Amino acid sequence: MNMVVVDARFFLLRHARVLERRLYEVRFEGGDPSGVAMAVRAYQNPDGGLGHALEPDVRCPESQPLHVAMGLAALAEARYRDRELSTSVCVYLKSVSDDNGLVPFFTELAHLSPLAEHWYHAKVVPAVNPTAEICGFLHYQGVQHDWLSRATETCLKLIMKDPPQDAHSLLATARLAEYIPDKQAAQNLIDVIASTLPKAQLYIPDAPVEEYGLTPLHFAPRPTSLLARIFTQDQIDRHLEDLFNRQQEDGGWPIHWEAPGPAAELEWRGRLTLDAITTLRAWGFIG
Repeated sequence: MNMVVVDARFFLLRHARVLERRLYEVRFEGGDPSGVAMAVRAYQNPDGGLGHALEPDVRCPESQPLHVAMGLAALAEARYRDRELSTSVCVYLKSVSDDNGLVPFFTELAHLSPLAEHWYHAKVVPAVNPTAEICGFLHYQGVQHDWLSRATETCLKLIMKDPPQDAHSLLATARLAEYIPDKQAAQNLIDVIASTLPKAQLYIPDAPVEEYGLTPLHFAPRPTSLLARIFTQDQIDRHLEDLFNRQQEDGGWPIHWEAPGPAAELEWRGRLTLDAITTLRAWGFIG
């Protein structure tokens, strides 16, 4: 096993959550993906949503769309479909959506618990981000629900009419493009991303990465990603080298923002460490 992965594994075993350790087992050790589903289910509340700081910067136990997005992402990463959980999530999302199906990152209730500093200034309004991302992951799950249909239609209309100008919303768009069954709609979304991303806020097109932002590797974590073709190989190679060089002595990767506490920082570092070694291996940068 590559020493980069060995060191990262030890970091994950020391500091990461069960969820990331289960995902590591699936990605690197041929583990059973149902273990990932069980880990995600541990965050589920009676209302059908996911809570309990599943997104580490939002520490509330109550269900929030941001937590749902992270849980569904984990299922997709493990290539595991859980129709029961996904359907119950749709019921929750409908309860916090506006008339068009859009959901906010979180509700006002989240402010009663610790938050990362950047979230204190976020507007609690329904929007394409995170709705498009959540829709994409639910399409991967193959569920049928009236909320999902309405929310997907709304996202498509809004994105095509007024393309997002920030990298995070474009990444949410990419997740919808990745999994939406309508291939023409997916291509239309890819075209929007390709034309808008170069000048988007918080996008870092060229390495090295010295501040917080999203890079081509977020949009194309593997060569088979739908968005991979919009980047040059030189861009990808330079970011892979930069990502490789950012592994720290403890085996993990750092974060570029202030988490709401030591536990949240380690949880995020576990997430980023897992993503880093997965991307590096997917692109053949490490064995």
